Parts: sequence; structure tokens; C-alpha cells
Amino acid sequence: MSLIPALDLFPLLASVLVLVGCTLLGNFLILRRQSLMGDALSHTVLPGVVGAYLVFGSRDPFGLFLGALIAGLLTVASIEALRRYGRIESNTAMGVVFSIAFAVGVILIRVGHTDHVDLDPNCVLYGQLELMVWFDAPASFFDVDSTNFFYAVPSSIWSLLIMVLLVAIFVVVFFKELRLVSFDPGLAHTLGFSSGVVNILLMLLVSVATVASFEAVGSVLVIAALLVPASTARLFTDRLKSQILVSVLVAFGCAVLGYLLSTWIPLLWQGESLKASGTITVFSGFVFAVSLFFSPRHGYWTQRIRARQLADQVAVEDVVVLLHTSHETSTSFPWSTIDPRVLGLATQQGLIQSTTPGQYLLSDVGRSVALEVQGRRNRWLAYLVNEVGLAPDHAPGTAEHLEHFGDDLLQKPSDTFGKRSSPPGDFL
Repeated sequence: MSLIPALDLFPLLASVLVLVGCTLLGNFLILRRQSLMGDALSHTVLPGVVGAYLVFGSRDPFGLFLGALIAGLLTVASIEALRRYGRIESNTAMGVVFSIAFAVGVILIRVGHTDHVDLDPNCVLYGQLELMVWFDAPASFFDVDSTNFFYAVPSSIWSLLIMVLLVAIFVVVFFKELRLVSFDPGLAHTLGFSSGVVNILLMLLVSVATVASFEAVGSVLVIAALLVPASTARLFTDRLKSQILVSVLVAFGCAVLGYLLSTWIPLLWQGESLKASGTITVFSGFVFAVSLFFSPRHGYWTQRIRARQLADQVAVEDVVVLLHTSHETSTSFPWSTIDPRVLGLATQQGLIQSTTPGQYLLSDVGRSVALEVQGRRNRWLAYLVNEVGLAPDHAPGTAEHLEHFGDDLLQKPSDTFGKRSSPPGDFL
């Protein structure tokens, strides 16, 4: 007995292909701050699909694809024209174009009487994953025959598979150009790469991915697939290759687990079935929310903990320096103004020792730390006055802040600042 009935194989496979293919492109949309472009294209596909049906009079896949592709290219051109000549921001231009285009598509559905061919608003939003169920499937995956499987695969699965292969080839072949244009278009132009050509190819692939995914999963999941897994991966790493790998893994997991939840949850209370695309979208959002709070690199709680640790370390170093200064100048130390928790942290770190209640002395380790911090402050002070040009009476406050972050930059040889060890772009 298998965990997943074989009849769910094709909807599950379609979900995985959609999320993986769209996620690969979504990484670069996010880096280029064009997240709303995926939303715009997923909505403007509708008038292209409906228009193609009204022109050709059938649901021929090539005709629908051509219409949707033309709509996508017109969307990109319209947004760029509004941005350049309408003197409005890119996000505003995207919002204007996709809202109007989507409304035109809905009107065409009603005017053209296309409800009888599955071109209705419900299909547009949620797709037709449930219609891909393999009704003649064997009871188990282990009983699937390769010949029967090949002939039973829906045409939309083949379209999605071709889309994923095209996207993967595009990302692999043009990875250097995509990375360069995404992070530094100016440097890309200097090195001879045309950011405009790369942008057109990227938008073309986004249009292809949107068109291929639209019929199967609808606009809701297409938008989520373009943005949510890549945004989730962005919380875990600052390296592009790692981000792409993590985003693909997140997309795969959300597709599988989200689809399984859509089939299992109704069984818990014998309720109505759930739309698979909607459940996958909600589960993807749940994964993003958890990552937003608990990601070990950029999660909210992780950043709070790091900020608290840094604040504690700064407070401890300030106390150690003040105590050392008071000993050197034979002045009284204002113990009543010091937070007892900070004194406890300094004691735990072995920087100070308690002789009598309310009185502390510097340990040898604490004295070394105090001298090190004061040395960093003096070096930063000299740098701010001599190199930056700050007035001597304005520099101490800034130096006191910088002393806690080290002075590695000041210790580098002076010739490293004026000499480039490798040609521009080698780090890419």
C-alpha cells in the first residue's frame, strides 16, 4: 500500500514542475526588484489566452500559447513605456497595466461566452489541477507500467516539463550575465553585457513559464511560485547559488506537502475538497512566515538575539574601560549607575572580580580587554582626524562607537587601498 495513490501522480507532478520552474526565474526577479512583474504577467496572460481562443475558435495549445506570449510581451513594453514617458515609478506602471489587462480578460470571457470551454474566472484563479487526476491509474506507484504512463501523461505536463528544461538551460547558460545584470547593471554595461537584452530574455522566459503554468494551477499559484520560495531562500543565505538551490528545495517541498494537505485535510472532518493550488499557496506562505521569524541568518528572532548580544558586549566593554580608567586616574567608579546584569555578564566572562558586595576589580583578562579597546579607540580617533578630516572635538564620539567593531581595515597595508588584485567582475 503506497502513501500516495497513483491517481494523484499527474497533479502532484504538475505542481512540482510549476513551482520549480517559476522559482528559478523568481530569484532574479527579486534581485532585480521586479517582483511585481511576475504578478503583472500572470494577470495579463488572461486577455491573451481569451483573445487567442476568440481568434482561432479553439483551444489549440499553440494558438493559446502565442496569444499569451504576445500579451506578455505587450505587458513588458507597456510597463517600460509608462515608466519612461509617463514619468511614474515601475511598480505603479505594473499595477496600472496588470489591473486593466486582467479586467479586460474577464470582460472578454463574458462577452465571448467562453464559460463552456473552462475559460471562466474560477479556472483563471485556481487552475485545473484536479482535472489531471489519472483515473485509470493502478492502485500503487509500484504497479505503474512505463508504456501506459507515457500515453496517459496530459499534454500540460509535457508543456510544463519543456518549460522547466528551457528555464534551467537559460539559468545555467546565462548565469554569469544574469548575476552581473541583477547586482550591477552599470558594471555589466562597462564589461560589454547588454542589460536590455538580458532583461528581454528574462521577461520572455517569465512569460513562457506563466503561460505554461497558467492552465494547470491558475494565477494565484503562479504568483506565489514566482515570489514565495525565492523570498524564503533569501532569508537563509546571501550567496546567489545557495539561494537558487535552497529556493528549489523549498519549492519542491511546498509543492509536495501542499498538495498532500489538500487531499488529507478534508478527510479530517469529512468536509468539502480543497483547491490544491490554493492549499499549496497557503502552505508556501506558512513556510515563508516561519522562515521570517526563525531563519538562522536573517530571521527576526535571530536578528533580535544578535542585536542583544552585541549590545551586551558593547556594555561590558564600556564598563571594563571605565573601570580601568577609574583605577588609572584614582577616581571613584559610579557603581550605582551600572546595570547589575551587565556586571554579572562581565563577571561570567572573567573580566572583573567581586571583592566586596558592590565593589569590583579588573582581572588580568579584563585589563587586557580594556587596553585593547582603548587602543582601537585611539587608532580610530587618529584615522578620523588625519584621514577623514573630522574636527578633533567631534571625532571622540564617533571613535567610541567604532571601537567595538574592530579596526581590521585600519591594519591593512596602505597599498591595498589603491591597487586592484583582480580585474573587475572576477568575483562574479
